[in-house]
This record gives sequence, structure tokens and C-alpha cells, in this order.
Amino acid sequence: MRPIDSRRLWRFLAATLVATVICCGADKEPPTAALSPDERYLVDTYVRVRLAGALFPHQREVADSVLAHLAGVVDTVRVARTIASLNATPERWVFIFRTIEEELGASAGAQPSESTRS
Repeated sequence: MRPIDSRRLWRFLAATLVATVICCGADKEPPTAALSPDERYLVDTYVRVRLAGALFPHQREVADSVLAHLAGVVDTVRVARTIASLNATPERWVFIFRTIEEELGASAGAQPSESTRS
């Protein structure tokens, strides 16, 4: 067994530090960059489908009509490609989900509640 010289020790510590910074840096929140056009399309489509689905328990005919319309106009290939792209860079999903939650929350707040409807 040979002794570790100081240069090897410093190289080992430097490599360990770099590896730690790289690994821990992945846990940071993703930058809040603007949505790409495809990501915006995915968010808008998802929100529209969720809002239509929320009508289903109370207004089935309207929900069915809206969902049937969306089935005819949504570009499913574009949505699938966007999802594949997001899966390649999963840190973007956090931003996508946050945007969806904000838009669904804003839509729910803009609609009158059951007790305030006439």
C-alpha cells in the first residue's frame, strides 16, 4: 500500500467538491423562464379539458359537447411531442404544473360559486 501524496488528496477533494456541487445543484428550483409556445399549448389544452371535465357532474350535455369539440381541435401529436420534450428535461415539469395550478385557481376564482349564482 502506498501513501497518498498531497497532490492526489487535493485532486480527490476537488473532484468530490465538483461532484457534490453538480449533484446538489440539480435540486435547485428550475428557472422561471417563459413557457415555450408548445408548453403554453399544453398548459392551455390541459386547463380547457379540466374545466370542461369539471362541468360533467352538473351539466353533462355541456361537458360532453365541450369535450367532443376539444377532441376535434386539440393537436394530440403536438401535445405528445411536448410531453416527450418535457420528460427529457424533467425540471421544467415543476414550472408547467405551477402554471397549470395558477390558471386553474384563477379560473375557479373567476367563476361564481353555487351560492352566488342566480
